[in-house]
Amino acid sequence: MKIFLIIVAIFVAIDVLIVFYIIWRRTKRKIPEKEIQKIRSAWKGIIRQKDMKHAILEADKLLDRALYLKGYKGSLGAKLKKANPLFKKVNAVWAAHKIRNNIAHQLNYHVDQKTYKKSMLGFKQAFKDLKIF
Repeated sequence: MKIFLIIVAIFVAIDVLIVFYIIWRRTKRKIPEKEIQKIRSAWKGIIRQKDMKHAILEADKLLDRALYLKGYKGSLGAKLKKANPLFKKVNAVWAAHKIRNNIAHQLNYHVDQKTYKKSMLGFKQAFKDLKIF
């Protein structure tokens, strides 16, 4: 019986170590410099856009790409949940993504200057937290 408990404890410890390693590896994965340059360049194009709705949609896609490069899988919402600890102002990032969802899913959703700035600042903060800016 004692040996069985020791074996179980060893397997549990190994499982815990594997899970922590996977989490640590994912948060430490670096985005290649070439990709960082592409994201920076795309961001410059996005902020020059006249169409505020389109700019928000594009910024959201860019964040999705950055998190994918960091090793996160799934929808952007799923990636944000998993990557939550990476962001200093996670609520701002979520707010920006929710504005994107409103644009994509609500007919005639209006984006004013204040909403646009709030959203873009949220995305910009996310890129700073990911060490892209």
